[in-house]
Amino acid sequence: MTRRVHPVDVTADLTLTIDGQPIAVESYTDTVLVDLPSIGAARAVARSGLRRADRLDRLLHDLDVTVVFRIDGTPVARMGAAARPGPVARIAPIEPDARGILRTALAAPIRALS
Repeated sequence: MTRRVHPVDVTADLTLTIDGQPIAVESYTDTVLVDLPSIGAARAVARSGLRRADRLDRLLHDLDVTVVFRIDGTPVARMGAAARPGPVARIAPIEPDARGILRTALAAPIRALS
């Protein structure tokens, strides 16, 4: 079965709050940037959305949209049309960015001391 793609561009500039943490969402193209303020906020989002991740991924593919998750401005994962999940797809349909995850993990203790 061939899936039909209905490409869209997303225009967004908003802030959500999950567990008291502000999450910035912005986009002006087919790439949506979700900027999480901390690793803890990323865990909270992952826990709350893991059950719906497959459904969201199918929708993103159908719309030809990619979501880039960032922690404090550093890209750590992608989901949707441009993502290539690889082996991690058994857990969630995301493509982790190993360099971004390492950079964020190393920077977290430094930010905590600031």
